[in-house]
Amino acid sequence: MTLRRRILLYYSLTLSFSLVVVAYWSWYELTEQHNEMRQGFALDARENHPPLEEALEIVVYGGLPAILLGILIGGFLMRRAFQPIENLIEALENTDVSNLSAPVPRNGNGDELDRMAAVFNRMKERLELSFARVREFTLNASHELKTPLTIMHSTLEQTITRADATEHEREDAVALLEEVQRLSTIVGQLSFLARADVGLVSFSREKVALHDLVKDLAEEIAILATGKNLTVSVSLGEPVVVSGDRMRLRQLLLNLGDNAVKYNEDGGEIELTLHEKDGEAILTICNTGVSLSPELNTRVFEPFFRGDSAHNSVIEGSGLGLSIARSIVEAHSGRLDFETLADGHTCVTLSLPLAVQQ
Repeated sequence: MTLRRRILLYYSLTLSFSLVVVAYWSWYELTEQHNEMRQGFALDARENHPPLEEALEIVVYGGLPAILLGILIGGFLMRRAFQPIENLIEALENTDVSNLSAPVPRNGNGDELDRMAAVFNRMKERLELSFARVREFTLNASHELKTPLTIMHSTLEQTITRADATEHEREDAVALLEEVQRLSTIVGQLSFLARADVGLVSFSREKVALHDLVKDLAEEIAILATGKNLTVSVSLGEPVVVSGDRMRLRQLLLNLGDNAVKYNEDGGEIELTLHEKDGEAILTICNTGVSLSPELNTRVFEPFFRGDSAHNSVIEGSGLGLSIARSIVEAHSGRLDFETLADGHTCVTLSLPLAVQQ
């Protein structure tokens, strides 16, 4: 049965029930009046129950309950009719890249909603296939690029160290070597993201003292910030221990710290705050400098997104750092949030589950 016919059926049933209630009360009133007339009290009946009063009684005792019951029953039937729509909306709202293989549930009765669910399932299949092809292409491309880049890197190094090379040739080779190294880094990052998407990146599980990693990060930020005169402040509470891959977590923190330095201003500030809350380790990294408009905050974790294009030619980077950071965080069952505060500060908040105490 189609949704249109089901709603029409429920509407008809509601009206029919209301008419039955009104008809019953009308029959009851008319029968009572008819019995009184048969008993010879027609004049008294007309005097005691004038037509207007009878009509009002039918409306009040028959019509109003019928309307009320009709609304209640109609509301119940309409909610039942539209429940599949709510289920479909909920399923689609929860759809993302991670669950494209999970089909939208169908009611199986062949109505419009069932056909719509089938259309969405086919669309999810096509999207999953497209994402799979993109990941496969990225994996294959990054793998194929590694060999020529390695050869180019080796050749340029030989040119730099060659005895008969001129100074001009060495300068050109150094410039090319820097670009090859940059390309190699991007290829490695793309390979990591593609492998992480399909679960090919292995993560060890051990207890990691996150507060120690944050201390190391503060020192490394001070080195990265040489020449910018940045002020780095660290606020650590009690020792915080999480469960995860120490090297990957260190890579994650370095990516976040590198961003805080690159997009900062001369004489700016970086604040690191670590504390525990509700069974989680919360690390907040706030910095001054270049800030995004709030509507762009949700895009910072997209690959190659670099915010304001006016800064792209000035600030070095590939736009993959935060994408890699998010992949590492998700592999550790954590969250990574980006926020632009009203005072212009940019804050990244990392949340990781605390290690289970044994």
